[in-house]
Amino acid sequence: MDLMAVRLGFVGTGGIANRHLSCAQKSEDMEIVATCDVVLDRAQEAADKYGGTAYADFVEMYDAEKPDAIVICTPPFAHGDIEEEAAKRGIHIFVEKPVAISMEMAKGVLDAVREYEVITQVGYMFRLSEPIRKAQQMLSERAIAMVQAHYYMPGLPNKGWWTKLDMGGGQLVEQATHMLDLGRFLAGDVRSVIGKVSTVHDWTPPADYEEPAGLVSFKEGFEIPDTTALILEYESGAMGTLSCSLVPQVKWDNGFKVVAEGALVTIDGPNASWESEDGEYEEAAPGDWADAVLTQFVDAVQGKGEATIPYEEGVRSLAISLAGYESVARGNAPVELAEILPEDL
Repeated sequence: MDLMAVRLGFVGTGGIANRHLSCAQKSEDMEIVATCDVVLDRAQEAADKYGGTAYADFVEMYDAEKPDAIVICTPPFAHGDIEEEAAKRGIHIFVEKPVAISMEMAKGVLDAVREYEVITQVGYMFRLSEPIRKAQQMLSERAIAMVQAHYYMPGLPNKGWWTKLDMGGGQLVEQATHMLDLGRFLAGDVRSVIGKVSTVHDWTPPADYEEPAGLVSFKEGFEIPDTTALILEYESGAMGTLSCSLVPQVKWDNGFKVVAEGALVTIDGPNASWESEDGEYEEAAPGDWADAVLTQFVDAVQGKGEATIPYEEGVRSLAISLAGYESVARGNAPVELAEILPEDL
């Protein structure tokens, strides 16, 4: 018997939402029934392009359209009520990273999705890249010594909330979470974090500054660190480092390596390569690799499989970023993840 297409509503239609809208539009298993954004014109633009009815209020959308599932692509500060109101209605939840701006917000959503037993998936798409999954399988049979990651951007995303720590969480929460989650996927959970932050660049706009499209080199009201470093201790005994920066330079430069007994792994986006005593391996992900995270979620809603990146995983990865900031607040002292995570996780 043919399964019915999953009726999807989208909350937040800027940026990353377009990737998921495009994936849904071309899939026979997904039907876009509604788009929602606080800027109604933006929701309408997405509806005109991808389908569905546009809304400015997510509760109105839930009650009018009764979607089977929602895809949440809002800034970090906007999470919370969106997920909790969906869970109360039995609506399954796909949410982009980071899942929240604080552990209090994340705990409220976690309690709701558990109480109402909805299916959840977090958009950590690198976990479902086939080359990375093969690297994870290879590493699972070895002792891991070091996880090294860096994320260097040639400037600041030109969104007002990005400059506010209580709205976006800075690069460590909003963006580097991909690297921290990938480290968890490959090397297991983190036990403790030491963090340091700095602001190196003067972000005050010169008198004649005209903002370009895309990343910017100056911004009024800049309140976040532009340079961050973490030292991670994994529960396995492995160590890890993360360094990230927004200081304007000449290009994007992101990197990820894992040192393990008898193997050195390099992750480049969704691609993976390694050298080991068994020889060399290299594989590139297919062009549509990033669609797998939403496709797997929809399959789970249809009863065809399991969503392997549930909300709990997003909470655990968020906790690493929050522990980094707590370490800074304590004068760069180590912070145990058990202090940050909810007691029941």
